[in-house]
Amino acid sequence: MKNLKSRLAYPSASAKRLRCDGPSLKSSAGKRKTAVTIQQLENASVSAAPSRTQNTWGASVKKRTALKVILSLLALLIVFVGFVKLKYGMGKEYPDLGAGLPTEAFTLEKLISLDNPPGNLAVADNGDVYFNYHPLAKAERFSPVTVFKWSDGKVEPFPSLEAQKDFQGTFGMTIDKQGRIWFVEPASLDFKHTRISAFDLKTKKRVEFFEFPEGQASFAEDIRVTADGKHVILPNPGLFRFTTSSLVIYSVLDHTFYSVKSDHPCMSPEDWIMQTPYGPNRLLGGLINFGVGIDGIEISEDQKWLYLAPMTNSHVCRIPMAVVLDPSLSPETFNQHVEAIGPKPMSDGIAIDREGRVVITDVEHGGIMAFNPETKELSKLGRSKEIVWPDGIVVANDGDVYFTDSSIPSYIDQLVRPPTDAKLRQHRPYFIYRLKKSRATGNPT
Repeated sequence: MKNLKSRLAYPSASAKRLRCDGPSLKSSAGKRKTAVTIQQLENASVSAAPSRTQNTWGASVKKRTALKVILSLLALLIVFVGFVKLKYGMGKEYPDLGAGLPTEAFTLEKLISLDNPPGNLAVADNGDVYFNYHPLAKAERFSPVTVFKWSDGKVEPFPSLEAQKDFQGTFGMTIDKQGRIWFVEPASLDFKHTRISAFDLKTKKRVEFFEFPEGQASFAEDIRVTADGKHVILPNPGLFRFTTSSLVIYSVLDHTFYSVKSDHPCMSPEDWIMQTPYGPNRLLGGLINFGVGIDGIEISEDQKWLYLAPMTNSHVCRIPMAVVLDPSLSPETFNQHVEAIGPKPMSDGIAIDREGRVVITDVEHGGIMAFNPETKELSKLGRSKEIVWPDGIVVANDGDVYFTDSSIPSYIDQLVRPPTDAKLRQHRPYFIYRLKKSRATGNPT
């Protein structure tokens, strides 16, 4: 009994070990269970971490790549803009060739007052004046008439009000020896085809019409006709300094044409910055200077010479008509025969007076000058600070000089956008001028 009590009161060491080991085993199993769960979470976390890291790294690479592309494009743009500016937008101011010269005996008159800027003009033997609104003004948006006849102080549509819809934008004009008035309507940037047409001054009927193939004579802005009425000559200056100028010769008899491209200095613009009352004549925010090659042309009275006047060029040039009218004319032959004969101002239209001088518009100083091919002398016929851009010009049979002030810098911005009606109204009125030659009366003493 004593032993039994002892056993009951005092468990054996093995029992103690069992009791002690029991909770220990249970706790160890719990720890193992907990350890497995944590390990699983850690494994899941580790397996997910590379995915988030890879996404972040990939996005960063894409951002860096896009930034590099943007910076590269920006660098290329800066280089391109710098190249264009250096090649087409530098230049220097041209001297005033009329400064200090005496003004010849002409009286400047405001002949015709207009609501929209005039472009070119022609004067018939009877004194009637034909003119148009300048196509850059796009006056057809605000006026049903863009081509006119002025006679005895009255202005009327030419050839009629109904015929105005047939014009796509007349630029240059001239009257030939056959009593026809010719118009050129360049394709430029608005139309597919350049067109020329002629109207009989007496009947007002259209007697000639030709449409050049697309891409031919696209920028032809002036027009002259040989004395026999068989050939029409058009200067095609191209698009500023980006394309080569050419001369286009059209046959009235068989309705064919040929053209010759030339990079001769007499056909190309020089590196000048044209000055106007509204500042330097530049485009695209000053990136490009307004530069035009062959523009004004005129045939000498004896039909021996074709005179050339590139707009932003310091020279009057000429080439024999015999060379021009040769259908086999090549650029090499053209370049061999064209010659610079003397100085001129920055100019637009030109004409020939009764003395054989080349009469030239001076667009920078609102004036008219004349160059004598024989003496090589320049003369000043007149100028005015009111004149913004002397444009089309013609010398009448009596020696009077008629010209338009197209006032282009007053309404054309650096993007060459058509002006609003409000902009055109702001600078009204516009004028056609006449330099009336002084005529001696009585007997000299």
